[in-house]
Amino acid sequence: MQEEETENDILTRAQKAINDDDFIYAKFLYNEALAINPQDVAARTAMHELREKFPVSISVFDGIKFIFFAIKLLICKAKGNYEQVINAAENLLDITPSNKFALRNILYAAYRAGYCKLVIFVAKKIIEMGVELEDLIVIAQSYLNEKIFDQAAKIAKEAIELDPANEEAKDILWKSSIEKHMNSNVALVTADGNKRFVPPKVDADKIFIASHSSHEENEGRR
Repeated sequence: MQEEETENDILTRAQKAINDDDFIYAKFLYNEALAINPQDVAARTAMHELREKFPVSISVFDGIKFIFFAIKLLICKAKGNYEQVINAAENLLDITPSNKFALRNILYAAYRAGYCKLVIFVAKKIIEMGVELEDLIVIAQSYLNEKIFDQAAKIAKEAIELDPANEEAKDILWKSSIEKHMNSNVALVTADGNKRFVPPKVDADKIFIASHSSHEENEGRR
């Protein structure tokens, strides 16, 4: 009796199809993988990459399908069903690649579903097409969640340029700076031999960290 094919088996076959330039078959296989695990972000990302590898012609039938999936997207969005929003938007992209309406809906649905890698992939396309302030906030936060601190800071700065008073962008910029610093090897060594990480925006020369001996001396004076 033949064993049931696993998700990893399908993904391996899909990658082989890509290597053989058989993009249509690879796309079919990625759809099969997503049927097993709809939350497979790697398969979703690969699907988006494949859309750019072969052209799609628009017919009357495609136009009808586009309207159907656009309506489905809006209904699912109203219900907060983000997985279905992504599916409907991806169907729109099958008909019209680089459709900004579909891409932006994937951006926000993926963000709310916690698929930050998918957000980042879609973001690259959206930025090329012209990005809005709220898009930048979502993109910057996703980079921060994925611990890509330089890019999170870069996008947050772009948001601040559009709206200097935007607190969300400032918060992301600050957090990305802190996280990058805390994940680096830069540390301030105190007199007692311990290491203290100093957040960015803080002048280390103006920070006084008491050593163990100075602490005892102060206690003795009380």
